[in-house]
Amino acid sequence: MSTATKLAVSIAFLGFSIPVRAQEPRALSLTEAFGLAEKRSEELARRGLGVSEVDARIRELWSAVKPSLSLKGSEFLQDASAQGGALGSFTQKERPEAKVSLRQPLFAGLREFLAVKAARAQRASVEAELARARDLLYLDTAGAYLDLLWMRRQIVMRKSMVAVTQDRVSELKAREKLGRSRKSEVLAAESQLAQLEAQVQETLREERSFQETMRFLTGLSGDIAPEEVALPAEESAEPYLAAAARRPDVEARRRDAQAAAFLEESAARAYWPTVGLDGNYYLRRTGLQGPIKWDLLLSAELPLYTGGATGARTEQARLRRRSGEEALSLALRRAESEVRNAHQDLSSYLSVVRALEKALSLAEANASAQAEDYRLGLVTNLDVLGSLNSLGEMRLKLNSARLDASYAAARLTVAAGKVR
Repeated sequence: MSTATKLAVSIAFLGFSIPVRAQEPRALSLTEAFGLAEKRSEELARRGLGVSEVDARIRELWSAVKPSLSLKGSEFLQDASAQGGALGSFTQKERPEAKVSLRQPLFAGLREFLAVKAARAQRASVEAELARARDLLYLDTAGAYLDLLWMRRQIVMRKSMVAVTQDRVSELKAREKLGRSRKSEVLAAESQLAQLEAQVQETLREERSFQETMRFLTGLSGDIAPEEVALPAEESAEPYLAAAARRPDVEARRRDAQAAAFLEESAARAYWPTVGLDGNYYLRRTGLQGPIKWDLLLSAELPLYTGGATGARTEQARLRRRSGEEALSLALRRAESEVRNAHQDLSSYLSVVRALEKALSLAEANASAQAEDYRLGLVTNLDVLGSLNSLGEMRLKLNSARLDASYAAARLTVAAGKVR
């Protein structure tokens, strides 16, 4: 094979080399990786338990408006021998009693219902926080996935650059023996080869690190081979800004503010009267009250003075409600800011990709021209080697920019709360 032919093959080799591994890793799409991460995530499981916990609290709050029924028994003992006279004949040494008691709250300012409304709003908040945790898990998974894809692409390209440089070194050594190349040219090429080999080893180390990250996220035990991802398209920011107002963490703050408003109203109603009904049915009773089988007690209470405690609790609830409104405003502004930043980054990276695609085309043309000039004896082997390495570096930069654009698109999706 002629030298020019070898150079042409080298140029193609830089773009299409495929790595060989002893054990093939598992091919995995980003969607599949995220699905595995969802199932594996202890954080999502923990937040799911939080939703169940609020459900249990709602059931507890509903019990405040329902009747309570209990069975009570007692045995009263006293020393009747110490009481003399006529009264002593009515004194019992023991008075056993057994009864079924009923208690039914009738009115408490409707605070129980407000507490249930607040708890339902809190449940919606916890659910929204769960959805936001899922969005952030998607971003973590996408970041690790794209990092691993980038490392694997680098390994392919850098090994290709090593192979091309090894060919150049071999040719330079052969030319040196014939007196057609200088020793300094050989040494310069060998130095460049050593640097490229070091870069390959560093990239392999980083790939192992990202493989471990993906194993942690997905729960898989072996290596993963990420599938190629399409370059995202440039879109208007407006749909994402509109979606940001409904982002899960914004919705969580909105529900928190609603809950605080319900609790503020409930605290203010502590001034209202309470009404309750108590009843007893006696299963066993002795003495003068023995024939009485049941009784009812209707009671009402109106708080007149509590030492300022009710007013203080109402003020605390009002301040919590205002704090919740401020938190909602902050969450909304932050969501919109994150959407704008991610959209700007995506637009910038896509512009970089377009510029680098043009630069790559020029680098390929330059490498071909250098190969032809070398055939004509117009340039040295090192000139050709430099153009090939520049071509390889340009391909690395272009791939890096494409994956940066893909990650910016993932950030934009998460910033708008549009993960599905």
